[in-house]
Amino acid sequence: MDTERNMRYIVIGNSAAGLFAVEEIRKHDTLSEIIVLTAESEPSYSRCLTTYFLAGDIPVSALYLREEGFAERLNIKVVYEVEVNQIDPEHQLVQSADGREWTYSKLLLAMGASANKLKVPGSNLPEVFTLRTMKDAVAINAVLEQGAQNCVVIGGGLVSLKSAYALKKRGLAVTVLISSGQLLSQMLDKKAGDLIQERLSAYGIRFLIQTEASAITGTDHVQGVMLADKTELAADLVIVGKGVRPNIGNLRDLGFNLGEGVQVDSSLATNIPNIYAAGDIAETWDLVRHKLAVNATWPNATTQGRIAGANMCGGHEVYPGSLGQNSVDFFGLSAMSAGITKLPEIPAPKGIGDDVWTQEESQLIKDGMPVYRSLIWQGDLLRGFVLLGDTSQCGVLTGLVKAGRPLTQAQKELTLGKRGTLAVGMMK
Repeated sequence: MDTERNMRYIVIGNSAAGLFAVEEIRKHDTLSEIIVLTAESEPSYSRCLTTYFLAGDIPVSALYLREEGFAERLNIKVVYEVEVNQIDPEHQLVQSADGREWTYSKLLLAMGASANKLKVPGSNLPEVFTLRTMKDAVAINAVLEQGAQNCVVIGGGLVSLKSAYALKKRGLAVTVLISSGQLLSQMLDKKAGDLIQERLSAYGIRFLIQTEASAITGTDHVQGVMLADKTELAADLVIVGKGVRPNIGNLRDLGFNLGEGVQVDSSLATNIPNIYAAGDIAETWDLVRHKLAVNATWPNATTQGRIAGANMCGGHEVYPGSLGQNSVDFFGLSAMSAGITKLPEIPAPKGIGDDVWTQEESQLIKDGMPVYRSLIWQGDLLRGFVLLGDTSQCGVLTGLVKAGRPLTQAQKELTLGKRGTLAVGMMK
């Protein structure tokens, strides 16, 4: 790869996308300056493991993604606790809130996303937390070590349930408030969601469905959570999991193509020269929905970061697109999903045709555990799936969803059987 020397690469953000980007840049350019600007106070760590730390399964040191001295070994300068509040694309300049400035040759936006806050009275009390960063996890752990006994988790998404699971393992009484009709509604269909709820309930986690908090009670510290019907739940710890939003606030009015996140092309470049975006801030082509979307998963972020890093060095790697996919395991019951997990209420995407959408389900009990599978078809195209209990077909089904090609009846039979790997082979 031909690479200009005496470049200055600036990466804003040091999580998955930023980390994999700087590693890739250094592979192709061993001489130029690399500067990472991050709001964090810690080296790169895994957000995915914070609930394992809270559960007591791993020490906080296990969260770190690279060994001590990693940045020095790759000759990367990391500037911690810096809030970037201005980018000047014309002069290729980045500015922090405290007035520091850095010029760049190539810039990667990898600032990720921030947790949505709860907007009710009492939400600023010290024992009310979101769980997005290591700092959040350490602060929650401090409350646990002070003897917290009752936790209310607000929200039914992935972070909320992993938090509830972790805190239950730590011995707390846990109640989960879910405003919608099911948990994990962005990941699973209702049947799978209900099966997960049954599993967690069997281990003592209490669920209140279609229930919202109207206030957090207490003067200086949390003492409870008030519901809309004026019922008060005892609590000395509150975890809020109401989703995240890409950190694009300071990018408005700069000329970027923005939607939910920063829109990029197949090289991960934005519409502004020399600026790329990757990770939870980037809107990439969704392989199933056939539109730009933010698919905020760790695997997507690492792949995007690596490809963006290569292309910042003059490469021509193509990012084919992203896919929404997630996995969980609660008390030995695992679930995985990818693509579209529910029959859509909207017409088929443009250019795909008017094929009928169908759902193919199977459910049984094996060794006392539920096993459930749902496949979402658009004509002969597999558009998504949910697996619960037995997730052994996840790789095969994900490959078929990504391939986006129609299956013959014979291929469908192979896909649905134990010889599913053959179906992928037949489509290559």
